[in-house]
Amino acid sequence: MSILFRLVAILEIAGGFYGLATACKRLLLGGFGGSGALLLVVGLVLSALALVAGVMLMENQAQGARLSRIVQALQIPLIGTPWLSYAWHVGATVPLSIAFGRSVSADLDWAIPSAGWRFALAGPSTVHLGVNLLALTLWLVLRFARR
Repeated sequence: MSILFRLVAILEIAGGFYGLATACKRLLLGGFGGSGALLLVVGLVLSALALVAGVMLMENQAQGARLSRIVQALQIPLIGTPWLSYAWHVGATVPLSIAFGRSVSADLDWAIPSAGWRFALAGPSTVHLGVNLLALTLWLVLRFARR
């Protein structure tokens, strides 16, 4: 297994575990409505998916590479509009986003270790669109690199 595949697996395992721990902690603390609980469970499932994909990739299973591509693809888009918001990442993120308001501005940031999940039928007053450059790069590595 190549070092790049191991790096992807480590990020997915660590990020999935971190996301699971965060979601379980929030579930235990409570204090949210029905839709909030549903979204938290979806975040829990996504974190578990990343953890399983990372373990399967580390074990060099073919299904692990396919599952990891799906996990990375789900992390690529960053959407923030007044009608819909979506962002998810596990392990690390390097988001490049563009905000469209009175003026257009671009932002490049990074976070490691990190895990985050955001989905809402509402969002910021200005449109923010972007891509997670790290997830895009890792998806390309999984798609085109040989094991």
